[in-house]
Amino acid sequence: MTQAMPTPAEPAGLDFPLVSRTGYLLHKAGSLLMEDAEKALAAQGMRLRYFYVLAALESGLSLSQQDLSRLLNLDPTTMVALIDEMEGAGHVERRRNPSDRRRYILHLTDGGREALERAGHAVDEVEREFLSSVPEADRERLRTLLGDLLADRWPRVVACD
Repeated sequence: MTQAMPTPAEPAGLDFPLVSRTGYLLHKAGSLLMEDAEKALAAQGMRLRYFYVLAALESGLSLSQQDLSRLLNLDPTTMVALIDEMEGAGHVERRRNPSDRRRYILHLTDGGREALERAGHAVDEVEREFLSSVPEADRERLRTLLGDLLADRWPRVVACD
């Protein structure tokens, strides 16, 4: 018995019903990409969520722990522990919000920027390798499509002023 060559709609090794489910394929691709990124970051002593916080703070927006918790979909208790860890490592500072003394605004330190730069290179390499079978124009199109899908689905984050 000969096996048919896989078509783009039927990738090799995916001969079960879920291959027709875009949601499953997005989930699977995302899970694999995140696993690879976690491994690359672990070599630097960092976890993916730590990287995400550094990257979010690089934006320069005045974000609180609560804002980051909503934006990154992390449990608030987990976020507090993560920010404690980051502050202890000298990567993040908590500063009182002058207009609401009950809230802290998080700031990336110079050490945090350096850690982010190193981690960013590692994550960039993982993404390049993961997407290497996809032509660059299609990678750009994929980012655009994902951005379109998520455009109105981001959590409402109220940045501190």
